[in-house]
Amino acid sequence: MQRTTSFALRAAGLVAGAALLVTLNAADQADVKRADEEKKQFADLKKASVDGKYQMLLRQFKVAEDKDTYTEFNDYGHYTGNNYAGFNDLPAGHWVYVFPNWYIWRDQSADAAQREKRAWGPEQATGKPDTDMAGDIQTAWASATPDGQDEWLMLEYAEPVLVKEVHVHETYNPGALTRVTAFKADGSEVEIWKGKDPSAGKDIAVSVLEIKKPMVATRIKLYLDSPNVPGWNEIDAVGIKDGRGKMYWAVSADASSTFAQPQQPERDGERRIRQLEREVRDLKAQIKRLEEMLDKKDK
Repeated sequence: MQRTTSFALRAAGLVAGAALLVTLNAADQADVKRADEEKKQFADLKKASVDGKYQMLLRQFKVAEDKDTYTEFNDYGHYTGNNYAGFNDLPAGHWVYVFPNWYIWRDQSADAAQREKRAWGPEQATGKPDTDMAGDIQTAWASATPDGQDEWLMLEYAEPVLVKEVHVHETYNPGALTRVTAFKADGSEVEIWKGKDPSAGKDIAVSVLEIKKPMVATRIKLYLDSPNVPGWNEIDAVGIKDGRGKMYWAVSADASSTFAQPQQPERDGERRIRQLEREVRDLKAQIKRLEEMLDKKDK
């Protein structure tokens, strides 16, 4: 009787162990699949930047059926329309199609590199820190008003980084930082830090934020409770540190508002020419599809 019971227990243990192995293998396979998918998405993102031709991604949205018109890849160019394929409030920018997504970029990298940084513009938060004292200094980003609304600052980096720490160089009225998010390769936003700004009450400081669940990203976004910390809450630079301790500095930035003078807008004539160029390209694509349909019908 004891032998039978012992054998049954061992058999049950083997079955349970086998079931656990199957579950672990399935979980491992799912993790590998997610990692492969994420790797492909970041490769698509790099392709969409045309290997660095464009920077500061503004929007990303899926239109799989556009493959018939624009093929797997299309560097479409600048477009100012704000509605497309059921998506509204789209920003003006440089459009690139990498199946199945459209990507809208704010800048051509070469133009941005030649453009002089505006005093207090969000671009002042790119690169290494260069404001070495506390105060209202134009080499840091400042919002349009000191306490008029909640603010945000988005930073873009040259390559995907496993974000382990975020280093925020606050140079005037620190303490407004409340949360940080990062963007996956598919464009979805994920909160990676939330809490009290460690630099609150200081004149100038570097807030080092440890990320409990590190994730790979090329963009992060800082949220500031500006109305509750009087005065302009200025930020000079934002570094992200990976698991090996290497620091990366932003190459492009955008913000909810800025005290800087606005960039020179595109002239109406140039805007209309670009819109007409797009309409002509679309018509040519439609004609090509009709010709292909007729050829198939004749055959």
